[in-house]
Amino acid sequence: MNNLAESATAEITDVSSLTFIAEGAANIIYKISDNQHSVYLLRLRKKLPSQPSTLDVYSFNRDHILPLFAPDMVASMQLVKIDGAVLQQLNNGLDVLERDGIRDQKRHGTVLDTGESYGILVENMTAESVRSDLPMKFSGREEVMDSSGVLSYAVREDRGKKLEVAVLEFKPKWLTQSKDAPENWKYCRTCALRRYRAKDASKYAFCPLDLVSGSRKRVEKSVRALLPNQLDIKSGTMLTVERLRRILTDFIINTEVFKTLAHIQDTMDKYGVMDASGSEESTNFLTAMTVRDCTAFVRIIYSELDEDKLSEIKEYYADGRSTHIEVDGYYFAVSCRLADLDIKDGSGTKRSYWQSIENNLNLGGWYTSDDALIAPCR
Repeated sequence: MNNLAESATAEITDVSSLTFIAEGAANIIYKISDNQHSVYLLRLRKKLPSQPSTLDVYSFNRDHILPLFAPDMVASMQLVKIDGAVLQQLNNGLDVLERDGIRDQKRHGTVLDTGESYGILVENMTAESVRSDLPMKFSGREEVMDSSGVLSYAVREDRGKKLEVAVLEFKPKWLTQSKDAPENWKYCRTCALRRYRAKDASKYAFCPLDLVSGSRKRVEKSVRALLPNQLDIKSGTMLTVERLRRILTDFIINTEVFKTLAHIQDTMDKYGVMDASGSEESTNFLTAMTVRDCTAFVRIIYSELDEDKLSEIKEYYADGRSTHIEVDGYYFAVSCRLADLDIKDGSGTKRSYWQSIENNLNLGGWYTSDDALIAPCR
């Protein structure tokens, strides 16, 4: 572990360079405005019982997650040192966000762990992160109702030259069926859970099995569910909804990212949630549960930059990092990175929670019951 800690060569000391942008149950994400770290987002751990340390999260990714993927499939990460005084100032900022009604009320009261000495710098996959000297014309972010999809976009333009970026962010979830589903299942684990929680699921939310089906019709159906029906983007831009649908469909059908996720989920969880046991099998099982809750960032770039300017964003066009897709005679560079690959808590409490979900889905017939509104996944 000492060798791991020594790899943290950078340090965050200036609170004024950090801006709160999002948070989850276990972490808070900050944008960094200094030149040294602006290509990253800073992820800091909350103070919660039984949460793994930042070093534990980082080492799990290094030892158990990264070896499972091609290097260009996972958002890059690096350790960074951070002082307790900085964390305390950020906690004071969280109090202000709560008083101003900016922070989600369900997150109130949770704070950063001032006993931590490290944070994690994560590759910034947002649409605005693609660097260019072109001035920003407009940008936006739209959440897709009844879906886990979030689409952000940024358009830069100057004297007739454009750089347009769109990023679709979503959780692929369970790309293979649960080992605990009955043999006569009609709905995948994700869709069965959605039906159970909604009780009356009247709208289609993307089916993970569609993503890895290899069927253009099924992938198109999921892409439509992940994207908004229309975008608040001014006319004249290349990022129309129809083009984005075609680009994403082509990319998902051909990329190895989601096929790799499905393979890991299938092979690492051999026995199912109800029968995961043994130290080695437990580690594999937790790895499967980790990748079932990761987030995918699919980034689409259209550029009209001259060759000398294109070098500024060449990393997004380099071989192995982007796929080039042609639509309507225009070329788009598309890449996908996975993030949120934190080790899952393998405690009895968490395992009992996962098992209770399986029991509810099986006993309630949510895997097998008929549904007049939503077609079966199988």
